[in-house]
Amino acid sequence: MNGKSILGIGMLLLAAALVPLGAEARQADPEMIKARQLFFGIENVDAKSGKVDDKKVIFSWITNASYAVSVKGRLVLLDSYVHRAETIPGRTPFVVEDLMRLAPEAIFVGHGHADHADNAAWLAGNLGIPIYASEETCGAMQVDARALFAAGRIPVSTVDCRTVTTAGSTPGAEIVNIPQLDGVACITAFRHLHSTTVPQDDDFPITPVLNIADPRDPQMYPLGTPHSFPTSGGVGGPISIFFQFVLKGGDNNFSFAWHNTTGAIKEGCGLDKCWGPDVGAHLVAIMESLPPTDVELGSMVSLGFGTNGMRDPILYQLALHPKIYIPIHQTNAALPTSSLEFKISYLKQLDNMAVPADERPEPRWMVDPNDYIKPLVYTPKDARWAKPTNIKVPGCK
Repeated sequence: MNGKSILGIGMLLLAAALVPLGAEARQADPEMIKARQLFFGIENVDAKSGKVDDKKVIFSWITNASYAVSVKGRLVLLDSYVHRAETIPGRTPFVVEDLMRLAPEAIFVGHGHADHADNAAWLAGNLGIPIYASEETCGAMQVDARALFAAGRIPVSTVDCRTVTTAGSTPGAEIVNIPQLDGVACITAFRHLHSTTVPQDDDFPITPVLNIADPRDPQMYPLGTPHSFPTSGGVGGPISIFFQFVLKGGDNNFSFAWHNTTGAIKEGCGLDKCWGPDVGAHLVAIMESLPPTDVELGSMVSLGFGTNGMRDPILYQLALHPKIYIPIHQTNAALPTSSLEFKISYLKQLDNMAVPADERPEPRWMVDPNDYIKPLVYTPKDARWAKPTNIKVPGCK
């Protein structure tokens, strides 16, 4: 695909995405409609306009820690990486171009490693949409943009990458509000810790994670032709951002948090540096101060799983108190098909840490590749998400 044809597709998709909400009778781009129905369910997408149900929040897993999300009809990507990306659907039942056909309005990148930020500059450059990431990761996105532009794969030499945290900042030192979904949802973000290995915790027993891939997987899903638009990663690789989305108005302030890595918060250590327990305690205090979290899309894998099993994800949950836990970061670091091995360790580790039953979230375990692009649909007005009082997020309009 040459640069001119990519530009044409990008402009067509962008025009389709800008169809007025009241123009359901007007036929939108069929490819956009098809992509949205694929990711969000045919029952949730208007067949003429491509509008996604504006009364629901819908999550669609696009491999590893990446999700396509419709927040009351506003579409965003959480990470953009696609595991086993191929030129035709294979083990992953879609192609990277389908993410462009979705016509999302923004990409949120949790950190700059390739298994999270791959494709981001390509998508943003072709669609003309912003990326939200650390300053370090935004630098990597511009490197990618220049390389893609030189190769004729995007029509611009720079992308609109909006910095969430400043270069070199300490985790938890900056808490920011992102206005991308103003009027629909408040978005709070701060730097936290990339997963890392620390010595085994001796405060309680640790149940190890097997993390063994099914040897039959290559026979069931033979490799096709690889297809990717990689990121340089650079110094932005381990700089990790935590995001929380809180709906506004009469939707029970339904909320979800997304963090695509889970650091050693007890020790205050990330992959790039150990700041010490005080920084870890400060991050816990920030999480505890957030509006109540209904759904946590949280990395089930920490690079420390070999010494501390599922301890780190559980420590994040004890700070967030989510009602539902959806495990993410599968297929990379966690070996493909190993999800249920992590689940067994997680359930046993809750017992090891004596977490009371009423403090345990309901786990909605995902298994690759079976659960790719199966929409998880939530109705914010459901009484389950009711809060004691109307939630106000400081700094959010």
